[in-house]
Order: sequence, then structure tokens, then C-alpha cells
Amino acid sequence: MLRQKLHQIRRYRHFVAVLGKYGFQEAAEIVRRHFPLPLLHWFGRRGTKKGVRHHSRPKRVRLALEEMGPMFIKLGQLLSTRPDLIPLEYIAELEHLQDQVPPVPGKMIAEELEREMGGKLENFFADFSLEPLAAGSIAQVHRARLFNGREVAVKVRRPNIVVTLQAELNILRDLTGLLRLLIMDEDDLNVQEMVSEFSQAILYESDLEHERKNIVRFQRNFKDTSYVHIPQVHRELCTKGALVMEYVDGVRPGRPETLRQAGLDPVTVSRNGAEFALSQIFVHGLFHTDPHPGNLLILPDNVIAPLDFGQVARLGSGDLKLLNEIMVAIVENDAATMLRALDRHNMMGEKTDEKKLHNQVESMFANYSGLPLAEIPFNEMIHDIFDLIRHNHIKPPRQFTLMLKSMLTLENLASNLDPEFNVVDHMQPYAQRYQMRNFDPRAMARNLHKVALDTGSLVARLPDDMQRLINKFHAGKLQMRVHHEHLDELSETLNRSSSRVSFALIIAALLVSSSMLVPQEGMVFGLATYQQLGMIGYISAAIIGVGLLVSMIRGRHV
Repeated sequence: MLRQKLHQIRRYRHFVAVLGKYGFQEAAEIVRRHFPLPLLHWFGRRGTKKGVRHHSRPKRVRLALEEMGPMFIKLGQLLSTRPDLIPLEYIAELEHLQDQVPPVPGKMIAEELEREMGGKLENFFADFSLEPLAAGSIAQVHRARLFNGREVAVKVRRPNIVVTLQAELNILRDLTGLLRLLIMDEDDLNVQEMVSEFSQAILYESDLEHERKNIVRFQRNFKDTSYVHIPQVHRELCTKGALVMEYVDGVRPGRPETLRQAGLDPVTVSRNGAEFALSQIFVHGLFHTDPHPGNLLILPDNVIAPLDFGQVARLGSGDLKLLNEIMVAIVENDAATMLRALDRHNMMGEKTDEKKLHNQVESMFANYSGLPLAEIPFNEMIHDIFDLIRHNHIKPPRQFTLMLKSMLTLENLASNLDPEFNVVDHMQPYAQRYQMRNFDPRAMARNLHKVALDTGSLVARLPDDMQRLINKFHAGKLQMRVHHEHLDELSETLNRSSSRVSFALIIAALLVSSSMLVPQEGMVFGLATYQQLGMIGYISAAIIGVGLLVSMIRGRHV
């Protein structure tokens, strides 16, 4: 307990000194006022360091986080993936944050690895290098060789890192009030929720068993993809604190000149990287949330080899549907469609001014009016969307934001390798295939069957629901009176109206699906062409429509 208290005192003093050094005296004063620790009042009163006075506020934030230590570097890295929360000028600075921590001595890592594996290293490896390949705030990587001659990369957690993380997270929770003042002044930033999300992410990343499972999932998803190589994992040697995987030797994709010198083609690399990222999103629904060049290697034949699998996210069908609806709204220059999409996915906040939002959406669309989808500047468009989200109290799903940020990172990387790269060109086939899923005959049959079941269930429940509602009125549980004479006639009318709405929905589905099927080529189960199915749909819609029209005309004369 005393040791933990001393650790907190040292850390708070350090925070106050750093905040004062980079011109955040108001934040330092908050720490001094809320945590009256010995000599804490003296730190941070020297004023801003001369060398940083001319820096922008976002840069000073980044420098302060770097000096405050690995935990705050991780926090900044997390924030750099959330342009829905903080302004883009902060995002641009925080993206430069790297884990700049000195490596743990190799002997200590070897001892930690022996504790994890339950035996001497010579029992598991023919050779183990004490010189680290890479060092991060949570783990570091060493090269080793198995008895069968295979080279492996061994990722090992730093000693006592879990205990250290818990202590640092407790301090971070105490300082949640600082973060809003440090990064932005908007009251809408839910700092406690953000810190809670960060805490879960950092503890998840510190369990290397999660990363091993992610690698296995990626291997399964890309086992038949020739331009992607997912490193093999040696499961029998892995623990929560150690990850043993295939050693991969390749070229970093940051500079096209470096790729050319290695006999690689930057244009092909950019195309393969795009296909890899988009298939994660549109095909598998499991994607890397931070695919920056440091997490990738390029192998011979322009093969993409991702390395770090600690930060991944899952997408639901609703996330892709939301993206598709937004893209359609932009192409059609329809602000109302955009607002309906946001509202349908429960993204509107209580503070959202819909009239103001509608005007801003129309203003944004004016910049892209008349442009085909392939010519819309994707990077600029996504930045505009994030500005709308942040300034109008819109709450998108976290994974949706991470998906958009991942696609931005992809475009920046690919455009650096190929100036002619256009992410929309690569995205269109995936989006079209995603849309066509809804018009697959089997999917259509399932959807129509579900509509029929739901409609039948609604009609069947309607009299009982009405009876329960009437009982509540009689019991005085609702602040209104209902005169329920002719209830049978009301139920019959509602049943008839529900049936007509259901038939109208079926007609609309048949018309839309038939219109999608007629232009397609090919056979369905070898029995009929897509065009024939489309014509059958048109005929069926016409027959049902005539019947519905007749029933409506008769109903008016009853």
C-alpha cells in the first residue's frame, strides 16, 4: 500500500511538472488542487518552456503525452483513431505518437519468459537472442530458433506490466477531468466513457492470448488469398504473457523508393493493401483498426504480411448498411436520406439540432454535387463526415468510426505508394457485392418468408394487444379514457389495413428485386436465368397489385 502511494506521489509530481512545462498551467493547477500531496504545489510553476511556446496546442499536447509516459502515449494512440471525439488537428499530431520506451534487459525478459512457459528456455528453443527486435510499452519482441530449425519471433510481456498497468489506469481515472481541459473544451466529450473504453482496450491488448486468437481468425479468413501472408502461430508455446509466431522478414511499405530497391512494385503493393483492407471490412467483418506502415511488411511478389494483431474490431451488418446508406445519400445529393440513415441507426443525440444538421449536410453535399462516386475525394469526404458527427452531438458506433479511420489510413498509405490510387474504385465492387446479397434468390426467399411470418404474427396478435390496451384503460393506468364500442369492427379494419400494407411491401420487394435481377447474367441453380426470374417477379407483382387494387375499391363501397 505504501509502495503504491509513493508511486502515485512520484507520478502526480511528474504530471504537474510536464503540464507546466508545455503551457498547461490551468491543468497543472487542477492536479495540485485535487491532490494536495507533499511539495506538489512547487511543480509546474516555472512557466512554459521557451522552446515550445511557438508550437501549436495540438503539438504541445502530443509532446506532453510523450513525456508523461507509456500509458499516456497509449491513450494518445487510442485517441488518434477517434476523429468522432476530437478535432482533426489533434488527430494529425497524435498519429505521430510511438512507443518510445527503453527495452527491458534481455536477461530479465528471458526470466519472465521462463516463468510464463514453466521451464528453462533451452527446453523450448534451440537458440534465443537476448537482443530485442522491437520494444513497446507492454511487450517486446525477440528472435529465436526452434529445434526444427524454424525462425520465430517471440513477443513477451514486460515484467510486472499487468500490475503496473492497473496502477497507472487508477491514476488515469483520477485525472479524467484533465483530459477535457487538455485536449478540448467541448462539454460533449464524455471523458469517463473514453477512459473506460481505453482501460478495456489496454487490458485486452496486454493479454497476448487475445492476439493469438486474432491471428488464427485472420489465418482462417485469408487462407486462400495469395497476396496476403498471415504468420503462423506455435500454439503449444503460447501463453497469456508470451506469443510465439513465425519470423517474417520483409520491407516496410512507407516509401516507394525503398520498395523499388527491393524489387517490389509500389503500385501492386498499394492495390494488394487495398484489397486486403477492404476484404476485412466487407467480406469478413473483422478488421485491423490501425493498419499503419509500422504494422506491415512486404514480402517477395508484393505479398502483404501484417504483424501486429492486438487491435482489431468486429463489424455488424448494420455498420456496412450505414456506410452504404451514407454513400448513396452523397451520390444522390440527398440530405434527407442522410438524416434518415443517422436517425434509423439511433445516432442522433438529445442535443442534435436536426434543422442545423440538415443545413450542414446540404452544404457538404454541395461540394460533391454532380460528381460521380469515383471522383469524390474520399479523404475529404470522410473528414467532412467526422466534422458533422463531432459538431452535432451524433454518436456513431465505435466500430463504425474505427472502420472509417482504418479506411483513411489505408488511403493515405496507398496514395503515398501510388499517386493515382483511388480507394472508391476499389471499394465499389465490394459495395456492389454487399448490396447484391440482399437480392440473392435464397436471401430474398428468407426475407419474404420473414416478412410473411412477422406480418401474420402482427395480425394474429393485434386483437389481443388491443384487448390488453383496453384493460389498462379500464384499470386507470393510462391518463385517458377510451370508448371501445364496435371493437370487432375496429379489429377487422386494422386487420384489413395490415394485410394491405403487407401486400404493398411484398409488391415493392418484388419490383426492386426484379429490377436488380434483369440486368444480371447467369443461371440460378441451372434452372432459370436471372432475367427470367426478374420477369416472373414483375408478373407476380402485377397480379398481386391488381388483386390489392380490387380489394381496396370494393372496401370503399362496403
